[in-house]
Parts: sequence; C-alpha cells; structure tokens
Amino acid sequence: MSGILEKIEKFVACACVAVMAVLVFANVIARFVFNHSLAVSDEMSTYLFVLMSFMGTAIAARRGAHLGLSIVTDRLSPGARRTVNIVMYAVSAFFCLLIVAFGIQMVISEYSLGQETAAMQWPEWIYGLFVPVGACFAMIAFLQAIANIMKYGNPQGSAQEQYSDDMINQAMSEATEQIYEEIVEKEDK
Repeated sequence: MSGILEKIEKFVACACVAVMAVLVFANVIARFVFNHSLAVSDEMSTYLFVLMSFMGTAIAARRGAHLGLSIVTDRLSPGARRTVNIVMYAVSAFFCLLIVAFGIQMVISEYSLGQETAAMQWPEWIYGLFVPVGACFAMIAFLQAIANIMKYGNPQGSAQEQYSDDMINQAMSEATEQIYEEIVEKEDK
C-alpha cells in the first residue's frame, strides 16, 4: 500500500512541477512579447504549489528527510531518540489531521457559497480540495513512518542497520588511515 501511495505522491509532485514550469515560462514569454501577464499562470501555479508542497511533505516523511535540529536528539540514548521521533511524527500527523478537517470545512464553505477563482472563474472548491487531499497523504505518510520506526527503528521501513556516530567515526578513521598509508607508500617509491 505504501509503495502505491509513494508512487502517486511522486507522480503528482513531478506533474505539479512540470505544469508550473510550463505556466511560468509561458507567463514570462507573454510578458516580454505581449506586455501582458497571464493571470491564469499565477493562479494555477499557486494552487499547484500547495498540492506539490503536501506531496513533498509526504515523500520526505517516508524518507525520514524532514529538516530538524538534532542537537538534542544526538545526545539521547537510542531508545529515547526513538521515542522522541515517534512523538514528533505523531504531532505532525495530528497537525495534518487538523488541516484535513479544516480543509474539508473550507471546501464545503467554498462550494456552498459558490466561490469562483479570480482569473479562470472556476469553482474555488476544486482547488480547495488540494488542501485536505494533500494533507491526508502527508498524514498517512507520517503514520506509516511511526509504524516503521516502531517495527524497524527508522521511518524508511527497511531493516537496514542503523549506524551510530561512533561506528561512522571509526570507519572514517580507518579509511583515512588507509589512504594515508597508500600516499606514504607512493612517496617512498
């Protein structure tokens, strides 16, 4: 299931970026050639950016690639670090749940009021759906990351060995020492 969701997230994010690039390029050409901006370009790019942001959030959650300040968690024991990560992903999932709930209310309001977009005069609720749908994808990714942390110890969901800082430093020291010895041998020849 997560493989299918991840493929959907990547496809939607790539499609958003591709369409945004075409729209912005067309807008630049329109400004220089016709001295007029395409309002459709700005409007569509804004809505697509919202959807792309949520898809990017979901992709980053699955990879464990969200930015964070690790000055505190680096000093914790592995068990405490795992607990902190679970709490952080749970808070993120809860925040996404709130966005889904309020996003649905926003879409219902836009639909009932008959709001239309400024440039294209399309129903606003169509683009409003990007918020709860995107947040739902992100929430599912955060919840899956929690399950993966509990099962494997990392949000990626693989049983790969987690290397400690000491193991990495030791491996780097050994590699550096080996390179140094090779350089010395070459100079002696």
